[in-house]
Amino acid sequence: MNAFLTGIGTRLADRWINALLLPGLLWSALLAAGLYLGQDRSFAVAGLSGWLDQLASRPAAQSIGAVVLAASAILLASAGVGLLAGAFGALVERLWALPGDCPPASWLRSWRRRRWALARERLRTAIRDAATDSGADNALAHATAVRVQQRRCNRLGLARPDHATRIGDRLADAATHARTVDGLDDLALAWPRLWSVMSSEVRADLAAARDAYAAAARLAAWALLYLTLAVVWWPAALVGTAALIASALRGYAAANVLASLIEAACDLYLRDLADRLGVPSDEPALDIGHAISQRLRTPRPTEGPSRRGGW
Repeated sequence: MNAFLTGIGTRLADRWINALLLPGLLWSALLAAGLYLGQDRSFAVAGLSGWLDQLASRPAAQSIGAVVLAASAILLASAGVGLLAGAFGALVERLWALPGDCPPASWLRSWRRRRWALARERLRTAIRDAATDSGADNALAHATAVRVQQRRCNRLGLARPDHATRIGDRLADAATHARTVDGLDDLALAWPRLWSVMSSEVRADLAAARDAYAAAARLAAWALLYLTLAVVWWPAALVGTAALIASALRGYAAANVLASLIEAACDLYLRDLADRLGVPSDEPALDIGHAISQRLRTPRPTEGPSRRGGW
């Protein structure tokens, strides 16, 4: 038991250092460097060594207590920035999956729908041009144009966008798959029960995909924090923009893997859940899912008289 608890403590400490402390230290270091360099001499990094030597030569730097106090303050500030990034990351997760019903999400959804409709129209035009032009010399050019437009349509989504982001649409596809293929009308209601009948390997894969999605959202939060540094040091905007683009790409990839695993779990463990709930499992999957949803929505009868108020 002691070895088990020690292993858990070590993993938690490593995760805390990698996810919060080290990124916070880097952000704090860039903030200090940006405050010293300013906007006018943004790349005069050669002066940083002299500035650090000047700080080290001060009398306070010779005191062990002052050094420990300064190091503790830096570590606490870095950890605080890391916690702030974690909170922003949780907010980013919600924003990525936000429905496109209310502004400003509805504005983004309208923009995505216009792009989606334009891509479909260009694909139809490319196919029509390829069909009407019977010349052998232009066949290769038309085929290339059709493939390019098909890739663009696939990149924008196979269905009409319904959320502000592609990530939201992909996560919603998992719930749609569970409803239309497996008959689970309320995936959120059935998911805890499905989780209990899954194998440990599948649960580990789902947890890893969920962690990757959360990590991508935290990267987006760090990108926003780096963009704020541009107020004092404009090159930080380049770092923040690159991190923001990377977070969007990683976020969609992680959401795609997570949604695919959720769909696979619903397909593979639907009958196991039906057996555990006492629902007949020798019917088509759609009927089994409807029966499970009805079973979970049916209120359980209370046993014995109510004890509200005590005896």
